[in-house]
Amino acid sequence: MFFHRNVDAIDRLRRLLGSILVSAAVVSSVQAQSGSSPVGVMSYAVSQNSTISLGVPLLRPSLMVGVVTGVNGATLTLGANGAVPSLVSGESYFVEVVAHVAGTTSTLLGHRYEVDEAATVAASAGTLVLEANSPYNTSPAATIPELTGYRVTVRPHWTLVALLGTGRSARVNAGAAATAADQVLAWNGRGFSVYYLREGDVPQWRNAATGPLNQDGAIVPPGVGVYLRRRAGNLNFSVAGEVRTNRFVRPAFAASQLVANGFPVETSPADWRLTSGTGLSAGTTPLNSDRLLTWTGSTVNTYFLSAGATPQWRSPAASLLDFSNARLFPAQGANFLLLRSATNGNPPPPLVQAVPFSL
Repeated sequence: MFFHRNVDAIDRLRRLLGSILVSAAVVSSVQAQSGSSPVGVMSYAVSQNSTISLGVPLLRPSLMVGVVTGVNGATLTLGANGAVPSLVSGESYFVEVVAHVAGTTSTLLGHRYEVDEAATVAASAGTLVLEANSPYNTSPAATIPELTGYRVTVRPHWTLVALLGTGRSARVNAGAAATAADQVLAWNGRGFSVYYLREGDVPQWRNAATGPLNQDGAIVPPGVGVYLRRRAGNLNFSVAGEVRTNRFVRPAFAASQLVANGFPVETSPADWRLTSGTGLSAGTTPLNSDRLLTWTGSTVNTYFLSAGATPQWRSPAASLLDFSNARLFPAQGANFLLLRSATNGNPPPPLVQAVPFSL
């Protein structure tokens, strides 16, 4: 596993990433808009023959917001104003809990559930069918009946096509093979899945490991990062989207993950509630502690959760400094987070990020 071989893992990252140039920021200020979610634009830059970590905290526009008035199994009934719009074939959608109508509970606030698109299309009007056991859900199937009374929003996932385009609208270089094209590297817990845009009469995204299977709809889930490797020419692009205004919840943690922010701001381990609690492992060295690996542009920096009366995030290169409140998680990038308890069968509860700004 990735974090049982710390030195090897860091060496592999160094060889993989090469040199990085990234410049990304919220170009337009996040601002409240009457009757809609706040919006923002983030810009990204990657130079020729380099790789950046890529996180997309902005959201694709909401299709609808409705109140759950009843639940039958994995089927939600929505209130009078909750007409479910037509779902686009090939797209993947998720439900996010944004509020409780009565304000008497917040247990499920911020949790997400995957939509069963085929079942929803076949279902009665005003109903939405969930994938009860999807690994992308942040709460188990047993909590679905508790959604009654919550306000939810339905959004499409970011996909490779939605994020980086295809054909003439592609932001990346296509090629006849992965070695000739720009690449998107997605961590699967054991290694990287390599995606690239294959050129041809019908350009399509492909996974180097699965051959001709069309991957246009491959998703980048909320809070998950990827690496973008640029082959030729400098690339500058922007991503526009809505800003999450409720707390952000991550799925139950499994092994090592390439994690990205849920909000378009830099955040710290303390913001992520990674300083103490169930499932966190503090130790005396990186080898026996939870770890965070960040890319600086020329090297991988390691931080570890140091044991003490109050556990602190430390760096072997600056062992006396406490980085718990340092902005180690970039707004537009991604870091490797390695929690020991996740591979020991005692994963921490879902990590929850509070909204880091006020509107």
